[in-house]
Amino acid sequence: KKVLGGKRPTDTAEELPTIPDQNPSPLGFGNNYDSTSQLESQGKSKTVTTAGGALKSAVTRFFTRGGNKEDPYIVDLGFFGKGRPRLPPGIGGLVIPVFDDQPSTIIAHSLASTDYDLQFKQFLNATSSVQQQPESSRSSSEKRDEQLPSRKDIERRMLGRNKSHIKHTFRDFDEKGQQLCKFVCTTFWSVQFNAVRQAFMNPQISSKDSSSSGGDAGGASGSSKSSSGTNRLDIEKSYIRSLATSFAWAASGGKSGAAFSRTTDDRFVIKCISRTELQMFLDCAPAYFEYLSKAFFHGLPTVLCKIVGVYQIGYHNRVTGRRTMEQVAVMQNIFFGRKISKIFDLKGSLRGRFTRQGNVEKEKKSSKKKNKHYRRSKSDNTTSDSDSFSSCDEDDDDTLSTSSGGIEKDEKATSNNADKGEKAEKSESISTLLDGDFLEFTNGRPLPLTDRAKAVFHMSILNDTLFLSIINVLDYSILVGIDEEKMELVVGIIDFMRQYDILKQMERVGKSLPMVVGSEAPTIIQPPLYKARFTNAMERYFMTVPSKWTTI
Repeated sequence: KKVLGGKRPTDTAEELPTIPDQNPSPLGFGNNYDSTSQLESQGKSKTVTTAGGALKSAVTRFFTRGGNKEDPYIVDLGFFGKGRPRLPPGIGGLVIPVFDDQPSTIIAHSLASTDYDLQFKQFLNATSSVQQQPESSRSSSEKRDEQLPSRKDIERRMLGRNKSHIKHTFRDFDEKGQQLCKFVCTTFWSVQFNAVRQAFMNPQISSKDSSSSGGDAGGASGSSKSSSGTNRLDIEKSYIRSLATSFAWAASGGKSGAAFSRTTDDRFVIKCISRTELQMFLDCAPAYFEYLSKAFFHGLPTVLCKIVGVYQIGYHNRVTGRRTMEQVAVMQNIFFGRKISKIFDLKGSLRGRFTRQGNVEKEKKSSKKKNKHYRRSKSDNTTSDSDSFSSCDEDDDDTLSTSSGGIEKDEKATSNNADKGEKAEKSESISTLLDGDFLEFTNGRPLPLTDRAKAVFHMSILNDTLFLSIINVLDYSILVGIDEEKMELVVGIIDFMRQYDILKQMERVGKSLPMVVGSEAPTIIQPPLYKARFTNAMERYFMTVPSKWTTI
């Protein structure tokens, strides 16, 4: 149809329908409303097509909200998180974290467990000779006395001959119930060692013992002050808490290479021993308990370092596949509560009894003397020949010090860089010196003691060496610490767990073959000869200084 006028054929809706996406519509209310409705319809179509993706993104945003921020609903256990918190608590809800690299934590958790307490009570009831009374007929004072064993009860338990070994096994599981690690702790002579701890850590008993045994009074009295409770459970709980945390301790002076660790409260030292030493000590343990009973309850002077527990511990970690089994002995720290400036490990022999640090100190002293000699020659000389001669001597001295193994330049550099660290850790980095270093420290003169201290020390040495000779023990030594603040000597005999067996006999023969006539005898000799040499050396190392109260 042909239309008259100025209208174009494209304006008619019948001939060419308009496409809203291609041709913009003129301004008007109707057209604007249509465009917004079209946009809304397009948005709806987009949400419908990507519904799964939108739901997935919402779920991921929900679980990853906060980015790298910590979840406020998760509590960080910190120290306890690494200590196997899924293990059951002990008696009274006592929680002891267990760490694979700290053997004392395995011992502490075992001693605090209910299984160990049940087995210990069975052994205790078997050894006790007191008739059981019904609960109704017991008074409150009798029940209290049952918790507070008397001196006679402790001595009777200590002298018991029946074996009271307790083997305790416990496991750690994950949240699914799968086993992660298995622990085994065997406590040897549990009743007897419990009596030793009761006598050693009880203030009423250990104070009397410290007055009679002058050498270990520092260790005994220091540990007794820290235990304020007089209850048997309180003393055992304080011992468990001491073993709950420990750290590796690089003890110097020994040639056995045994691993040491020390509790964080400095009360006890844990030493790893061999199976041979364990078996030897278990064989002579009744004699050891009898000797300690005389020291605790009958005033026998002694300077033996008290061993308060012997254990065999092991674990099998199924995650890492690591499996270990070791024997440890828990003993008192005789330097507990003391500020020790020097430590000496004395055996009474001078053959090979020099430390490397002592040799370094010798070289330092000699180098100082040579430097002084060089300064004097430089100030007094008048010709250039003397200057060149002295400088050549100094160069020769430097080459000698480097060839002998103690390089002075490196030592000065390291010492200047570590001055602050040495000052901060001076008490922990004290090295143990030996017999030769002791004689150099005293310039060949004995250390002075008061008449009473010398008398107690002499009697203690005679008693201890006689006891160790009877049970065929040798290669022991005495640890001497100098407390310069209190002007006291803290002493204790250590390493008395090795008997004179066939291996020691072969070692003595092997060390005696290359000996030259007139040279020093080896450290390994028969126990009676070892005792005589040890007591004679103590007489040479220490002497009595008379005072105005000394009787002639």
